[in-house]
Amino acid sequence: MPWLSECPRMLFVLLGTISIVFAAGSAVADDKPIAIVEQTAATDEASNDAATAKKEEKASEKVAEEKDGKDAIAAESKESAADVEDNKESDKKSEADEKKSADETAKKTESEKKPKTYTVKRKPLKIEEELSGVFVAREMQEIAVRPDVWSRFVVLEAAEHGQEVKKGDLLVRFDDEQFDDRLAEESIDLRLDELSLMLAEEETPREEKLLELAYREAMRDYDQLVEDHEYYLKTDRPFAERIAEYRFSSAKEDLESQREELAQLKKMYEADELTEETEAIVLRRQEFEVNTAELMLELQEASRDYTMNVSLPRNDLTYTTTLAKAKLVLERAKTARELGISRGKYELEQKREKRAKSVRTNAKILGDRALMDLKSPVDGTVYYGRCVDGKWGEISTLSSKLVPYGTIPPNTVIMTIVNQRPLYVSADLSEKDFSKFKEGLDAVIIPSADDEVELAGKVESVAGIPNASRKFGMHFDLEKNELPEWLVAGMSCTAKVTTYVKKDALQIPKALVQTDKEDEKTKYVMVLGEDDELQRRDVKLGHSKGDMVEILEGLNEGDRISKDTAKKDAEEEDE
Repeated sequence: MPWLSECPRMLFVLLGTISIVFAAGSAVADDKPIAIVEQTAATDEASNDAATAKKEEKASEKVAEEKDGKDAIAAESKESAADVEDNKESDKKSEADEKKSADETAKKTESEKKPKTYTVKRKPLKIEEELSGVFVAREMQEIAVRPDVWSRFVVLEAAEHGQEVKKGDLLVRFDDEQFDDRLAEESIDLRLDELSLMLAEEETPREEKLLELAYREAMRDYDQLVEDHEYYLKTDRPFAERIAEYRFSSAKEDLESQREELAQLKKMYEADELTEETEAIVLRRQEFEVNTAELMLELQEASRDYTMNVSLPRNDLTYTTTLAKAKLVLERAKTARELGISRGKYELEQKREKRAKSVRTNAKILGDRALMDLKSPVDGTVYYGRCVDGKWGEISTLSSKLVPYGTIPPNTVIMTIVNQRPLYVSADLSEKDFSKFKEGLDAVIIPSADDEVELAGKVESVAGIPNASRKFGMHFDLEKNELPEWLVAGMSCTAKVTTYVKKDALQIPKALVQTDKEDEKTKYVMVLGEDDELQRRDVKLGHSKGDMVEILEGLNEGDRISKDTAKKDAEEEDE
């Protein structure tokens, strides 16, 4: 049969059609079962018609089949061409993707080689510093217990802390019983000092005359002793020595004469070879004279030795000692006269001063009498203690003393009368922040009681010397504000002070600033030049805020800076 020859071709066409249907994809997936069923039904109907009218439809089937075969072949050819084109497009797309990926990798590699940069820009810079402050009254009147003499102040009654008072109102009343007793005693002492002064004024001139007479008498005695000593040395002593020598020589001479005479008598009487009784008496008497002369010689020798070795040295010592004593007595009398007269005058002056002091003390005690009742000098609010840099640190201490029978030490500020308007703000600066502040800087004052209230302030003064806590006191002026009624002295606040403002400050990140290894004071950055090479450039830093720092010198707007080179150098050094 002729159509059988076309079976292979028809089978091929049928398989191609089925493959085309499956290749349509998910877009026609829902319609696919319906298309297959419809196609099957059409085939069955065509078969039945062919069975009933084989001859009539052979030619038409054959023509239709040939036509379908041709269409399937054409469709297959077209699909094959489309697949080829799709493959070509896919290959081209793959090549494009690979090329794009390679380009991106190259660009990424190139970008990694290039350092990351920051472009220097100008933008506004405003630096604010926050300080803790306290509101202080400009008009305050301290109430102090500063007595001249009295030291015991016992409270009977006192105004309360925070009480509103008028001028002349009683603030504190002290017990005055013991004070009056002391005042009476001082009056008696004053009279006694007056009497003592009168007696001293009478006796002092007499004492001066007695001292003068004693001095003159001592001077006369000394002068006489000096004269006697001189006479002794010039006359008495030499004559005593000569007399002693003379008496010794005379006794010696007398002994020799008596011996000579005795020898002559013996010689004369021995020549006669007879000694009469009278002659014997004469010889015996002469021998007695010789013995007497010998004794006198011994006596005069002893007397001479005593005079020369004992008597005269003793007289010398006596005169020397007496003269020295007289000199001392004279000097003492002179000193007594000079110092005694001066002492008398000073004692008299002392009594006069004591009398005057008693008068002053009595007057001071009378003045302290006014401290027994302290009254307010002005209108205002009572604050216990004194205000020190805006702080009231003695309120709790004085609250326990300003009660009945409480004791207040002298020289103490017990109260301060405060006028609540006008107010200013007091704050403390640390040494680190001292250089940032100066007079005239603007500030915003925010009371701690209500942070929605903002008051305009201005730095009024900055202390040039630190206080005991190494802080610098500063004041803020608030005169341009209408202060809330509830705002009073002693309340705390926060002061925001604008310490630096610049509309076009040249700023860069702090992380890009590097420090010279040899000189820590030298700062620099790495600038990217036109040839994309990093170059070091020294800079001068200004103010900083957060992560940014101001550049005063060394950079221009638009410069590109980096820190990559520095990082590499650091890594190399670490290795």
